[in-house]
Amino acid sequence: MKVAIDFDNTFYTPNRDVDDGLALMYLLGSSQVELVGITSCFGNAPIEEVDQSTQRLIEELDLESIPYAKGAVEVGDYLTPASQLLVDLADRYAGDLCLLATGSLANLQGAYLRDPLFFDKVKQIVLMGGTVAPLIFAKSEMLELNFSCDPQATLTVLSKGKNVSVLTGNACLDVLFTREDYNQAFAGQEGCVTRLIKTYSDPWFVDNDLEYGIKGFYNWDSLAAAYLVDPQLFQDNLASYRVSIQSLSKGSLLADQEDPTSYAVTKPIRQVSLNLPRVKSAQAVKQALFDRWLAVDYQLERRRIDGKC
Repeated sequence: MKVAIDFDNTFYTPNRDVDDGLALMYLLGSSQVELVGITSCFGNAPIEEVDQSTQRLIEELDLESIPYAKGAVEVGDYLTPASQLLVDLADRYAGDLCLLATGSLANLQGAYLRDPLFFDKVKQIVLMGGTVAPLIFAKSEMLELNFSCDPQATLTVLSKGKNVSVLTGNACLDVLFTREDYNQAFAGQEGCVTRLIKTYSDPWFVDNDLEYGIKGFYNWDSLAAAYLVDPQLFQDNLASYRVSIQSLSKGSLLADQEDPTSYAVTKPIRQVSLNLPRVKSAQAVKQALFDRWLAVDYQLERRRIDGKC
């Protein structure tokens, strides 16, 4: 399986999500995956922070041989090195390339603008983003980010993409990772990746409790990686959804009957066919994630690069 990941990675950034980096590690720990490209985009943080975090993670995980390109700064910044790399990868691996996109979808929009046949060459697209109901927790509502930060790009991907699966925010709520889960899974493990995950995940437990009242955190993007690699852990749900610029500006896959925005005439409501998988067993998915992360430790040790940790 040839995979490219497009993400807004903030693994090393204080008070930001770590799950993009964990999604990358899931891919690396999966023997059936050949990672052929990495691209970054704005979303969790400005692109400069995302780029720095991604380049640091590439170095730590010894991934310098894999093509990497920096992506979009903001909405409308589509013709970037990242979008060009995605076009090149789609050409090189036409019919075989799988895309995992877990941030804003600006780079995929750019790839389509560069090559209108881009989506025809991509075998599968798995996204993390969107909602079908509000994400309400004990202390506050969590607003959707990935689809809403560039609704035009999202609309393009959902309406032009082939074989698109979306791990929505609601689906990711099926698997809560607690501190106890992490302590148990990593007990006695002292490898490079284990230390990275423990060090940078620990503050996220605190942040989620303080801001949302969540006693743990959700590995949003990692579940998208898990679905791409191990779809047997999920139940597929293929259905038709009505989306529009207005609905996607809020991250919702459920458009109102009418769109009152200025886009209504030129960008009407679109009917799109999407697969919205749901987790079959939370425990099985947790175990798969921990197993893949620990496998990366084993790989790094075999290549004798522990000194980089």
